[in-house]
Amino acid sequence: MPNRFFERAALGLVLALAIGLAVVAICNTVAAMATGMPLTTGWGDQSVIQIILAGLPYLVLAAVGIRARRAWITALALTAAFWGFYLWDLTVTDAPDANIGLGIMMMASPVAIIAGALLASAAGRRSR
Repeated sequence: MPNRFFERAALGLVLALAIGLAVVAICNTVAAMATGMPLTTGWGDQSVIQIILAGLPYLVLAAVGIRARRAWITALALTAAFWGFYLWDLTVTDAPDANIGLGIMMMASPVAIIAGALLASAAGRRSR
């Protein structure tokens, strides 16, 4: 039994890193292109934390053993929604200061994404 947990956790770690890196790379690339900045502008000390935040829901889903497609698709949709709003704020708003509310929302987003995915998984089991 412990072996299965470590297998799921290892797979989850790989998926979490891949998805987190892809989300942050896409977001940084689109933001740089939209603002006319060099492509490396968005990469900095915060990038590692952003990758972890973007990938954390997928690590949790894999570690818990949720394989339902509905849960993973829900997690991807919610991730796209949160990071899309973050990207919109980066590219459209002209506020020179940091958006503290958005920062707090992005730090809390993994919790909301995990909750949404778990609810989607539970709803899928109930409907069968």
